[in-house]
Amino acid sequence: MGPTLNFEDYTVAWIAVLPIEAKAALGMLDSQHEGHFESARGDDYIYLGGSINGHNVVIATWPEGQNYGVGSAAALVNQVKSRFPNIWFALLVGVAAGLPNLSPKPPTKKRDIRLGDVLVCVPGQASHGIVQYDLGRDTEEGFVTNNRHAETPAIVRSAISNIKLTKPKPFKTGNIFAGYLATFLDNTEDEDEHFSYPGQHEDRLLTDVREDSVTPTFVERLARDETERTRVWYGNIGSGNSLMRDPCRRDELRDKYDLIGLEMEAAGVMNTLPTGVIRGVCDYGDSQKNKIWQPYAAAVAAVYAKGILYTINPKETRAKKEHVKSLTVLPFGQNENFVGRQSFVDHLIKVFITDDNGRNCQRAALDGLGGVGKTQIALEFAFKIQELSPDHSVFWVQASDANTFDSSYRRIAKELKIPIEDDNADIKSLVRDKLSEPNTGKWLLIVDNADDFSMFYKAPHASTSTELSKYLPFSNNGGILFTTRDHKAATKFASTNVVNVSEMNDGESKNLLRKHLQRPELLDDTDSTRRLLQLLVNLPLAIVQAAAYLNSTSTTITRYLQIYDESAQDATKLLREGFEDQRRYPEMENAVATTWLVSFQQIQRQDLLAADYLKFIACIQEKDIPEDLLPDALLPEQTMALGTLKAFGFLKEHTNGRFYDMHRLVHLATRNWLKIENGISEWTWKALERLRAVIPYGGYSNTWRKATSTY
Repeated sequence: MGPTLNFEDYTVAWIAVLPIEAKAALGMLDSQHEGHFESARGDDYIYLGGSINGHNVVIATWPEGQNYGVGSAAALVNQVKSRFPNIWFALLVGVAAGLPNLSPKPPTKKRDIRLGDVLVCVPGQASHGIVQYDLGRDTEEGFVTNNRHAETPAIVRSAISNIKLTKPKPFKTGNIFAGYLATFLDNTEDEDEHFSYPGQHEDRLLTDVREDSVTPTFVERLARDETERTRVWYGNIGSGNSLMRDPCRRDELRDKYDLIGLEMEAAGVMNTLPTGVIRGVCDYGDSQKNKIWQPYAAAVAAVYAKGILYTINPKETRAKKEHVKSLTVLPFGQNENFVGRQSFVDHLIKVFITDDNGRNCQRAALDGLGGVGKTQIALEFAFKIQELSPDHSVFWVQASDANTFDSSYRRIAKELKIPIEDDNADIKSLVRDKLSEPNTGKWLLIVDNADDFSMFYKAPHASTSTELSKYLPFSNNGGILFTTRDHKAATKFASTNVVNVSEMNDGESKNLLRKHLQRPELLDDTDSTRRLLQLLVNLPLAIVQAAAYLNSTSTTITRYLQIYDESAQDATKLLREGFEDQRRYPEMENAVATTWLVSFQQIQRQDLLAADYLKFIACIQEKDIPEDLLPDALLPEQTMALGTLKAFGFLKEHTNGRFYDMHRLVHLATRNWLKIENGISEWTWKALERLRAVIPYGGYSNTWRKATSTY
């Protein structure tokens, strides 16, 4: 279940009554809070907590099968108000019917509202913004609404004014709301619930509204420029208990109350909580109703709501102000370009923030290929754990070698204010002892780049060893997260609690590339973008490196791909191309080729046969490598050597076994390493000799045909 969330910590209520609206709301969270709210007798609803721009947000939605209408909305909001005492304001976010007015009197009232647009409730001089058109009294002059509704809260109206002033076209390609939307669509494109844009061809507005019309006719409207397809409209919104399907009644209400849209919940919310109403247009309130536009409409409304929360500064609750001061020792600030990887962060939250957190010292390890993003995931989690558990201190240890390990411990000692009485004091032991004390409080120690297993544990027959493992603290209040390229080391560090960090999915990769490009319009070439991400095997470091090259050379993705295709030598140069990155250690190379070079050298130190296999594979084709083709295939050490290469992520075994693949990027980097070692000629000859020895006389069989040398 996770930790118990505190009702008093939440200041914003996000009301999303439909499942599709709630899912869009979840997608807008900067982070979802792990844990649950305790239920009391009489509770009818279960809530989800998260944060946006420092606001603690509770998402409230209806149970399955709930009847629509103002009354149901009022019941939900009344319970939210009673359970969350510090709610500052609410946002009612979802879908609605849009009310275009193409031939108004006066002409200044013309509104070309379309499906997928956003409607924002803004009160006018004669209206509070929400009109409950079916609640009122009959008079001699006709039906009169009671019009007794609370206004949109001033802080929300101020945010709306700011958005109108500073972002007149917030959804235009390249603008911030468009960025929020693109990120959300990319992150959900592989899920069952699709929020994708249906296209303008699916947007049809009836022109003949007669009920007896046999053949419907549609308004001819010019297509909008796709770069600013979604527009925002501000004004009055009608709220009622019934779904609008009568276009004549719809137009009557539109003209009478100057409405931009119709929905079914706002009138039940506004008098209970100060609420801002944001709606995405999913239909026109006529007989055409279908659900094809609902997901996209829910998404754009949620994006605008997120924009409001990013315009309003967070309001601190007393609980936030009174929390215990924690300590932080991190080498980098939070990465604003961090995308995706939420499943890895969520897993770490479950490991380190649990109800029984105090029972033992938790350990976990992230392992994976160099450049796959382990450090960035650990860094994101470092900020996340302090957001979810503010009394947690976070300490960072760079474990690239013994010197960086020692320097990191010195920084931690300084932050912990450990008195150092002697220049020769054993600082690492002092830090370990301090963190092991129960009164030190809760802490997380991140040991990054723990790739050299021999640094931490003495080998069985080694005469000396630094054995840095003896300096790792142990406390019921603490936990240790390791990042390493070596799966064997990860298993030793964290036993079964090892998380293998794989490459990004297609949506995450595209979003990461977009965030690092100076010219996001390069991604409009969708075919080249797809080929580039496939070439870079969705590897974060390779994507960021490619973006840096595209930025510095002002070239296109198509030209970048041509360089790769023209020659292996040119492709290798691209892999060696360094770039500035504020979130990588300054003394460490950040190019893909040099990142893997460190791993190659480490393998050569600890497993000579594995290193020989790397050199051999560099001289043959990288796909469908038969196990029997490798040199000394009958040696008992082969299993261990292959295990080493798989542990570092350099070889992937086929599901049926006995065949292996190496990705082209790794293959190119391996050849580059072999050239640095001045061994390319020697191992090319060895590869030819091996092929001649194992291929039977008379030609190639189908089994071996794919394994022939390409050099």
